[in-house]
Amino acid sequence: MSQYLSQLHSLPRPFWILAGATFVNRFGLFVWPFLTIFITRNGNTATQAGLAVASYSAGAMGAAALGGWLADRLGRNVTLALSAFGSAACMLAMSQATDWRVLAVIAFATGLMGEAGHPAGNALIQDLVPPHQRVLAFAVNRFAVNLGWSFGPAVAGLLAEGSFFWLFVVDAGTSALFGLIAWTCLPRGNRTHAYLAGWGPALASIRKNRPFLALFAASFCVAWIFRQTSTSFPLHFERSGLPMSWCGLVLAMNGVMICVLEIPLAAATRPWPVRMMLALGYLLMAGSFLILTIGGGLAIFIFTMVVFTVGEMFAFSRQQAYAASLAPDDMRGRYSGFLSFAWSIGGIITSIASLHLYETAPALLWSVTAALGLLASLLILRVGR
Repeated sequence: MSQYLSQLHSLPRPFWILAGATFVNRFGLFVWPFLTIFITRNGNTATQAGLAVASYSAGAMGAAALGGWLADRLGRNVTLALSAFGSAACMLAMSQATDWRVLAVIAFATGLMGEAGHPAGNALIQDLVPPHQRVLAFAVNRFAVNLGWSFGPAVAGLLAEGSFFWLFVVDAGTSALFGLIAWTCLPRGNRTHAYLAGWGPALASIRKNRPFLALFAASFCVAWIFRQTSTSFPLHFERSGLPMSWCGLVLAMNGVMICVLEIPLAAATRPWPVRMMLALGYLLMAGSFLILTIGGGLAIFIFTMVVFTVGEMFAFSRQQAYAASLAPDDMRGRYSGFLSFAWSIGGIITSIASLHLYETAPALLWSVTAALGLLASLLILRVGR
């Protein structure tokens, strides 16, 4: 125990500032879990809601290229701040929209601005923390993310019962606070010379990196799986006749379990091979949605979330550190940005196809999700050697 506390104490101060600011920002992530419901309650269909949510992922795809380049060229803190301020402005604009087409345009801008900071955040952790401490650092950062997530959706669910407007206000406020902290308190981190900061050298390196390409393909599949928690899962919850406040609590279970169990679980499974843990986690995350074929009671949704979260803890506690180990030091931002492409493309397809599939055949959606988890596992185990 003392050795573990000593390792935590040795993490640099700027990292702890980033982790604290991340907690505040994630606590205020009120809109995303209920965006599909917000759009459908304004008179739009589930398919139209899927198109609007897909626009967010389209913007996030552009953010992967923009954010990765900005992180390596201008610096990590500048990119994080610009992303947060832009996201706050978009949240306020979205609160005033009702038509799905207008919401789609704003969602695209939100994805472009809000997601541009992720490559910078990941790259800054790699800049600040030596390789032998990165698994611990990413676990602590995930703890901050999920501590915010464990409280945020529960509060958001209560607010959503009254008015969705306050979800947007709180989301915008916490984003602006995160941007202010990033601008004033975080370092710029490593920066790359202009002639080396373009995407050409990075893409040439990525083409030769077979394990990274396998992780990219697997992440595309996992994006479909993970996105169900914010699209089809809450919609299925509502259509099962259960209160939205309960949906917020079930979603919050994910964050609570991760905060309490992930670090001890990671320590207990430390000797296990990294790629095996990733594959097992992907299988559990995807297979959890097959539980929804049993019925629509509250216990079914809770059991689904428990199995999903165990899989997430197995996979995601190692995925970021594994990706970092595959990236050259002077291309961290662009490698992280390129990996975000998989999540963005997967998010676009998921938002459109999965919600459309849910309207016609929910059971088939859960089966497709499970199959993609199996494919992601095989990619990591067989191709990503």
